[in-house]
Amino acid sequence: MKDVKVSEEFVQNLLLVMPNWHSKLVKPFKDTLNREMSLETYYCLETVKQCGTVTMTRIARELKVPKQQVTKLIDRLSEYEFVERVSNEKDRRTVWIQLTPKASAYLDEYYLKNKVFIQMLEEQLTEEELRQLNGAAKTLSEILPKLK
Repeated sequence: MKDVKVSEEFVQNLLLVMPNWHSKLVKPFKDTLNREMSLETYYCLETVKQCGTVTMTRIARELKVPKQQVTKLIDRLSEYEFVERVSNEKDRRTVWIQLTPKASAYLDEYYLKNKVFIQMLEEQLTEEELRQLNGAAKTLSEILPKLK
């Protein structure tokens, strides 16, 4: 019975935190994209960067979305000339995705925009509050993958 109460408390806390999460973290982060691309497209770009040359299947697995959705994201990134499709000579069914130099330059520029966001955090939160926020994010990153 105690687990039910803890889970109910979690849902209540989650509902309370989501508006601030969105307005204080997600929205400012999204605003730094200057409407250039959606968050999903940006996440896809970062995933390709982290994985290096990668298959669509792996991107879908990393993003936890259907492969059809990844195809749309890669099409969009290809329109921006941020990724290129490379044929696999050993298996014609497999297509590799890799970043272009234009994407690397964009991500470097975006990192500079992120510094503004980081500076805002440092100005508005104490060192201890930043540690607590970081710890909460780490905890979420460890526990959320356990949900199916």
